[in-house]
Amino acid sequence: MLDRPQPKSVSFETALRDWWSSQPQPFRESVSLSAARACFRAGYTAGKHTLERRFVFKAGRMRITVWATGMSEAKKKAEAEADFRAAQKGWTVPKAGWQLQEER
Repeated sequence: MLDRPQPKSVSFETALRDWWSSQPQPFRESVSLSAARACFRAGYTAGKHTLERRFVFKAGRMRITVWATGMSEAKKKAEAEADFRAAQKGWTVPKAGWQLQEER
């Protein structure tokens, strides 16, 4: 049993189901599953990125969210994501580059 490879990560639904079933009955009766799912998703996502911070940028009409350790890395990731989304939609990349505005 111990020599079998263990999964590195658990799917979100499995983690949510395990967490929800471990909660006391009064809690499960007082909170709807959809509200609990939203709260759990925020904690689950933040927990997967413990060494990184979340950055949100606006580039044109796109809102881009990236996880990075610092602002310069975040801007590079956001520019790459903007290029990717523009290519998917057939848009041209601005000649001056993407003007990223950080949202708070």
